[in-house]
Amino acid sequence: MKKIFAIVVIIALTAALAACGNGADPAPPTGDGPTQIRVASIFAGPVNDGSFNETQLNGLRRMEARGAHIAYAENIGDTDAAEAMRAFAAEGYDVIVLSTNAYQDLVFPLTGDFPDTRFVQFNGTQMTDNFFSLRVQNEELGFLAGVVAALSTETGMVGFVGGQEITPILAGSWGFQQGVDYVNEHFGRDVTAVRINTGNFLDANQAKETAISMIESGVDVLVPLADAAGNGVIEAAEERGKMAVGTGPGHARNAPNTVIATIVRDNAYVYDSIWSWIESGNWPTEIIPHGAAAGVIYAENWLAGTDAEIIELTELVLSRMISGEIYVDRNHP
Repeated sequence: MKKIFAIVVIIALTAALAACGNGADPAPPTGDGPTQIRVASIFAGPVNDGSFNETQLNGLRRMEARGAHIAYAENIGDTDAAEAMRAFAAEGYDVIVLSTNAYQDLVFPLTGDFPDTRFVQFNGTQMTDNFFSLRVQNEELGFLAGVVAALSTETGMVGFVGGQEITPILAGSWGFQQGVDYVNEHFGRDVTAVRINTGNFLDANQAKETAISMIESGVDVLVPLADAAGNGVIEAAEERGKMAVGTGPGHARNAPNTVIATIVRDNAYVYDSIWSWIESGNWPTEIIPHGAAAGVIYAENWLAGTDAEIIELTELVLSRMISGEIYVDRNHP
């Protein structure tokens, strides 16, 4: 009962809280009562994680600025996702966004109980009349981060620390390996990639210890892809005098002298796509990828003093990804 009560409280309060997030003044909601579009998101981690969930919240707030009534629940574990989804659906939310495909197996069988509600699953694999999956191309994020790391290393060893072993993280890990391999093949480097998944998105201490063990083995550039836990990787690099490539907007904020650049997975753009489906009524009939070509994956916040060649080569690689000249495989052979 405590979990149900907490979710109901979040539904009642977060729409007001969300408007206060970054000091921006969103446009006033259009319409009122039941005619106003109601959108809720369920996040696996905290919305201030400086990474995956934070950029999703930014996208949800953009929906609010366009006239939606919004709500969200954060730190919802896999086994509680169905309960949270039912609570939002029972409250009359028109669209419910599920932030991680770790939820899918538990929530998908229940979506038929709410035929008038549309569910959008990040990195899902199912499509029905009211359940829609989209794919964030984490393999491209990993690839570009691997390029920056491989171009920046002095020891010739770079490290990837992933979170829970779900498809998007595995795709990011394999993309990272491909990015390092690309630098070796096309730019004449000889860099070794070390990749470990901790199995957890929330345990920053575990991620930090994993990063420290990599540093002690010779890694001098680290890349996290572990949502909130990734902050532990950045902290390890900062404390040990090593460098990192951020994968969320909070990483450079937390360690501005440690993060070479941030390779962003800007989920706000994904929410823009969802909003276009809502407005047009044209919901997809196949799983739509969202990557560099859609503006979702890009590099920003370069550290002052970074070698100009590193920036130029990274921008060249990104342009080749956008044009389709570089194809990043999602699945490990």
